[in-house]
Amino acid sequence: MSPLQIRLLSLAAFAVFCATATWWTITLATNRAAPVQAAAARVPVSLDQAGTLFGGRLERNPVQDIHLFGILSLAQGAAAIVSVGGEPPRAISLGGPIDQNSKLFEVRPRSILIDRHGVHSEIFLPPNAAGPTIYVR
Repeated sequence: MSPLQIRLLSLAAFAVFCATATWWTITLATNRAAPVQAAAARVPVSLDQAGTLFGGRLERNPVQDIHLFGILSLAQGAAAIVSVGGEPPRAISLGGPIDQNSKLFEVRPRSILIDRHGVHSEIFLPPNAAGPTIYVR
């Protein structure tokens, strides 16, 4: 190959490189605005669809208002003091039913685990009150 052919081939390769770089720059610059517009046009996913994503069924339980008041930890077992749906608090032993759909699965130092048809939910104790909790005269 003569030096003139090498120079022309190098010039053609440089022109192809510049055209490719320009095409990628324009492509990436124009596609950045497209996902924002596409996301705004999407319909929000319903909770029923999200519940069936992994083969499960989303069940709406009207009594999901469970408040944890205390934890009882003994050498032989454990229990929790809970209130369901505004009812008075009651003690429930480990493995005992909380309502018709859930049971007490595990008791931890600052929380409990509730089992609802194989799905575990964790409920935490409220934070400790500031200041003394015992008054002495």
